[in-house]
Amino acid sequence: MQDTNEIIQSPKAVAPVLSLRDLTELLIKHYGIHEGKYDLLMEFQIGTGMFGPTPEATLPSALVGISKIGLMPTRVESATTVDAAIVNPGKPKKTRKKKVED
Repeated sequence: MQDTNEIIQSPKAVAPVLSLRDLTELLIKHYGIHEGKYDLLMEFQIGTGMFGPTPEATLPSALVGISKIGLMPTRVESATTVDAAIVNPGKPKKTRKKKVED
C-alpha cells in the first residue's frame, strides 16, 4: 500500500535539469561536432480550440508544444551560443573523396 504523502507530492527530476546551453553542448557532443558555433533550435506546434475548466466556461485558446529539438549553426553569438571547438575538442572526421569511374 502506498503512502498518501507519496501520491500527493509532485514528481521530481531524476537529475539536475539542463539549461538551454547545457542541452546545446550535449547535442554537439552527441552529433560529434568539433567546429563552429551553434544555438539550440526548437520547433513548435500550435493547436487551437475551445478549452476551459467546464463546458460552460470554455474560451478560444491556443496550446503550444515543442515537437523537435536540434542545432542551428550561427554567426551571431548570444548568451546560449556554444562553440563546438571548446566543448567538444578534437579533430573532425575526414571524409574520403569518391573515386570517379571513367
